[in-house]
Amino acid sequence: MISRNPAEAALRYRTMNPKFEITINSLTRVHQLPGTWTDEECLKFLQHLDFDGADALAPAERREYAAMALQDQTKAEAAIALLNYVVGDKLTDGQKQNLAEEMTTDRMWEQYVDLTLHESIFNAQVLLHQAFPSAPRPEINQIEINLRAIDPAATSYLNNLAAATPAQLIPEAIVLRCIAAAMPPDAILNRLFDEQLAGAPFPEAEAILWQTRGEVVSDGDKPARKISLYSPIRWTSPLEEERTAECSPVMEGAEG
Repeated sequence: MISRNPAEAALRYRTMNPKFEITINSLTRVHQLPGTWTDEECLKFLQHLDFDGADALAPAERREYAAMALQDQTKAEAAIALLNYVVGDKLTDGQKQNLAEEMTTDRMWEQYVDLTLHESIFNAQVLLHQAFPSAPRPEINQIEINLRAIDPAATSYLNNLAAATPAQLIPEAIVLRCIAAAMPPDAILNRLFDEQLAGAPFPEAEAILWQTRGEVVSDGDKPARKISLYSPIRWTSPLEEERTAECSPVMEGAEG
């Protein structure tokens, strides 16, 4: 009988040493995350800037006017305006001032000390670069992978996730442990997060893998997932297309 609780199932499967095969299907450099800076979001940002006449703009014009509104300020001032919008009170005014200045010259969506802010900083950098092309151009990797079960424990784990209501995604920590297995041992991910990849709690995984989406696919008699995700180049540059590796990740439900 299939368990309806993926976390409980994961606790069992850890001792069974689940084994997966990961294949890197594609690795593409992109400059914006899907679903960001939409017409509606640009309107909200213009209203945040108190831009006169924002409500009367045609939807297709809003992003261009948002960039133009930023150009009325210095680069650092524009970066602060963007940080006030995307980060809010998660940083102090002094921290935002320092970060804004760094955003005009450095890849802060990869370098800022707080990993949980990297995705927000990246989104801010998209519009900052549009307004000021001399600011660093934002870029990240879009990665498509297949994760296939190759032993009974992994098969049971994927089946339990698929049978849950609603169907459950594979946690980022498990996906990242498998991705790390497809990299050389000296990759920065393996060096900086060796304990987490080996099984220590890995909350940072959600800040390294962005917008992870999964789709159940059939791969012979073994269950598999096709997973699409976005991640900073700093963490995922060692990956190679068509690279296949085996991995036996610690199950996320067993951490703690």
